[in-house]
Amino acid sequence: MTEFSASDAALEGFHLIRRHWRVVLGWAGFVLLALIMIVVVSAVLTVVATAVGGGGDATHNPALDLAGVIILLVILFSQAIVAAGVFRLEMRPDEPAFLHLRLGGDELRLLLVWLIAITGAWVLGWAATLVGHALGAGGGWIELFAAVLGIYFGLRFSLAAPISFAERRVDFSRSWRLTRGRTLGLLGMTALSLCLIGLVTLAVVVAMALAVLAFGGLDALASAIGGREALETHPGVFLLGFAVEIVLTPVLWTLGVAPAVAAYRAFTEGEATAER
Repeated sequence: MTEFSASDAALEGFHLIRRHWRVVLGWAGFVLLALIMIVVVSAVLTVVATAVGGGGDATHNPALDLAGVIILLVILFSQAIVAAGVFRLEMRPDEPAFLHLRLGGDELRLLLVWLIAITGAWVLGWAATLVGHALGAGGGWIELFAAVLGIYFGLRFSLAAPISFAERRVDFSRSWRLTRGRTLGLLGMTALSLCLIGLVTLAVVVAMALAVLAFGGLDALASAIGGREALETHPGVFLLGFAVEIVLTPVLWTLGVAPAVAAYRAFTEGEATAER
C-alpha cells in the first residue's frame, strides 16, 4: 500500500475488527479492569489528599489537585495500553503479549507522546485566549486562527503515535517530514473517521433505546437517560447499558487509532519506494 487513500485508511479500523473481532472483544475485559482500578485509585487518592489537606475546600487543596493529575495519568495510561494493542496487532502481531496488550516501553512512549501533544494544545489555547482577551472584541479571530493552527499541527504530528511504536522512539520531527504535502489527505481521513465513529455510536445508542423501549417502555427509557437513577429503578437496563459501553469502548478506540497505522504504513512504504 504505497498510494495513500483517505477513505481506505479511515476504514482500516473496521477491517481490523472484522479480522480480529475476538481480540477486540477481549479488550473489553481489560477496559472493565482498568475502570475498576481507576475507581479504586480515585477513591484512595481522594481520601488521602483530603486527609493531607486537612479536609479543606477542593479549590484550595493542592493535594487534591495532585491526586487529580495522578488519576488523569492512570486514565491516559490505560488508554495507551489499548491503543498500543491496536498498533501491536497491526504492526507486530507475533510479539508475545496477552491479547496483544502489554505494560512496557511502547506504552510509556505512547503516553509521553500524548502528554506532549496535550501540553502543546493547552499552551496554544492558553496563548490564544490571552491574546484574544488583550485585543478585546477582535480577539475572536485570534482564537479561530489558533483553532485552525491547532488542527494543522495536530495533522502534521498525527503520526508521532504510530512512529513511537513502530520505530521505538518519540520523534515528532519524523511525523512532520512524513506528513509533508499530505495534510489534506490526513484531514479527509480524520474527518471520515470521526464521522464513522459518530455513526457507530449513534447506531448503538438508537439500538439500545429501541431495545429498552421494547422491553421496559417509556419509563425504563426515561430512567436509562437519567443515568444513576436507572441502577435503582431498572437495574437490568443500567447493567445492559454499562455492558454495551464497556464493549463499545475498545471498538471505538480501534476505529480511531487504526487509520493512523494505515497512513504511517502508506507513507513509509512510499518513502522507501522513492529511495530506491
